[in-house]
Amino acid sequence: MANKYVLSLSTLFLLCIVTFRIAEAETPLPGHQRSLQAPLIEARPIAGEIPARISIPAPPSIDGVLDELVWKQAIVSQGFWCSLQEKQPSDKTEVLVLADENYLYFGFRMYDDDPEAIQSITTVRDVGLGYDDSITIELDTFFNRRDISEFSLNPSGTQSDEIAGGRSSKIEWKGDWLGAATRTQFGWSAEFAIPFDILNYKTGDTIFGLNFVRYQSRTKEHSYWADVTPQVLNEEMGQLTGLVLPPVDGKKAWTFMPYLLAGKDIPDKKGKIEDTLVTAGIDMRYQPRPNLTGMFAANPDFSQVEEAVTDISFSYTEKAVADNRPFFIEGGKYFSRNRAYFYSNRVPDFDIGAKGFGRLGRTQFGLLATRAPDDRNDFVGKALYEINETNSASATLVSTMQPGFDNLLAVAQFGGRQPSGLNYSFDAAFTDTSDVTDPTVPEDTGSHYKGSIGWKSDYFYIEGSGDNYDTEYFPANALLDSDLPGTKGASLITGYYQVVSHPTWRVVEGYVGTNYRETDAGKKQQQKVFGSGSIEFNNDVRVGAYVEDGTYRPVTDTRGVFEDNTNDDRYYSITTDFNTRSNRYSVGLQYDWGDLGGASYEYYAAYGWLRPVDPVYLSLSAERTESFGTFDQLVLVGSWSITPEHSVAARYIYSEDDNDDDQFYRLAYGYRPRKGLDIFAVYDDDTIKDAEYSIKLVKTF
Repeated sequence: MANKYVLSLSTLFLLCIVTFRIAEAETPLPGHQRSLQAPLIEARPIAGEIPARISIPAPPSIDGVLDELVWKQAIVSQGFWCSLQEKQPSDKTEVLVLADENYLYFGFRMYDDDPEAIQSITTVRDVGLGYDDSITIELDTFFNRRDISEFSLNPSGTQSDEIAGGRSSKIEWKGDWLGAATRTQFGWSAEFAIPFDILNYKTGDTIFGLNFVRYQSRTKEHSYWADVTPQVLNEEMGQLTGLVLPPVDGKKAWTFMPYLLAGKDIPDKKGKIEDTLVTAGIDMRYQPRPNLTGMFAANPDFSQVEEAVTDISFSYTEKAVADNRPFFIEGGKYFSRNRAYFYSNRVPDFDIGAKGFGRLGRTQFGLLATRAPDDRNDFVGKALYEINETNSASATLVSTMQPGFDNLLAVAQFGGRQPSGLNYSFDAAFTDTSDVTDPTVPEDTGSHYKGSIGWKSDYFYIEGSGDNYDTEYFPANALLDSDLPGTKGASLITGYYQVVSHPTWRVVEGYVGTNYRETDAGKKQQQKVFGSGSIEFNNDVRVGAYVEDGTYRPVTDTRGVFEDNTNDDRYYSITTDFNTRSNRYSVGLQYDWGDLGGASYEYYAAYGWLRPVDPVYLSLSAERTESFGTFDQLVLVGSWSITPEHSVAARYIYSEDDNDDDQFYRLAYGYRPRKGLDIFAVYDDDTIKDAEYSIKLVKTF
């Protein structure tokens, strides 16, 4: 059955290439009709044959000092606003904007009444700036209020970025931009030069969505150039107008990232431990247009992607973990934002894979296929149509052919919100499973429906939802809780969140709700009430509590069949976090107790992190669970950025239960120059198998 739905890799790759050659007929999205909260900035045009621009004599040197004459030609704007607290910021911020045929240039003056209190600790690029003072540029290059790229600097000039849609981190792969900052008598200043080459956009467009966000560590304030309200409404962003985007002719279309890996006692793709393993592979990216991207991977290396460490708290169902594999990170948001329909961790390490993603008009699309050992094939296709700034409809197809069964999932989704705060969504999903030889897999068709409707203001929200899952509903490549098939349910939740300007507290939030679910046989599967609340004080201490009470009927080993008995669950949790907004250290405690799974339950956790000096980072978590036995886990992680290019890292994990204990060590060295050859060396050891040694060389061009 599934053969007629699954594209072969060669067909998919050809389809991607053909798609990229299609001439685009764009229909612009209707603009937001409300007046913007910040003035429009006209990008300073430049010379040549483009009359919409005027020339600038020379581009500014990106050193953080706004002393070149060219900046005197720039449009200057200020008027920042603390959208979350609805107040004026404590200190002024000025923005300067220029453009030429290749770059957007931004300059910033961040005034501060106490320059000595400016915080700037992070020195390594693309690890996040935490609670350092920072300035961020938000660019909505498709002007659709959804695909927003961010570029940030702290006062040390450390860069951080997040390209809309997801992109791998290597500079030669994702593209480079320039940034610098310097401290001044009035506070600090910063300069950015962002090349059009690294942005995704539609050629011929003249407007980008735009906002600037400043974080001031001393006052704990986020201030925005365009007031996006406490709801953070992207449609309230400002605009960068007067753009004449460069043509695609001459743009670098191909990027290659080959690697060579050698190791001892490391697993191959099938998990078999090899005494000695030498292998090589390559990732390739093809981008003929700024809004169309293809990627092909042959024998990609996933051996040095660290597995996520989950906590040991109680759960009736499987816990979600992040997928750190570069192939799935690249353009990942084009394929799924919901693990309930596609959970990339379900796709094993593969031999070859191809993907294509981008935009045609108002439609965002993604196509992905992989072929893994044992003749396994996986495919994902998704198209999302933007009805307007806040409403969209999408269709998704996910299929897998693997030993034991073939499976197809088809999903249609619609959702959005209105200016009044009304929001809504509806999902309809269908699965078809055939050629089944695995006794745990249902061979049939199944369906799933889910709908919600709610309302949200600046601080309050309320939402009701309902859903239905057939017993035969089986999305093989999704993360579906095992207790959902063969049930239907409804829930209601209301809550409050506000960042306040108060002498005592800074953030107040809480919610209460109830849910009810019953089986197809008419038995109550669960009925619970729950509530949570927390307060973050101005002394950087946060306290929180959660309570849940109700009935739960566990599922048996047979899909859709539930036990005769029910558990009267009662669950309570309290947390305390100290130094919540620091880049030096933070610690926290958590204690949970109650009755879960038919027995008493206790969970203790202590966690914290420390940066004793700027280049060194340490984190520690210690947990104990007492439920049908005692379980302990300790995780210690450390890293040292010797230079921005050289770093070492270590991780130690200790776990113990009533029967056994285990220890795991990892030591790693990385050399990641801004451009050039990357080198990684890893040593892994645990008490179950022999120690692993590996070294990997990666070249990007």
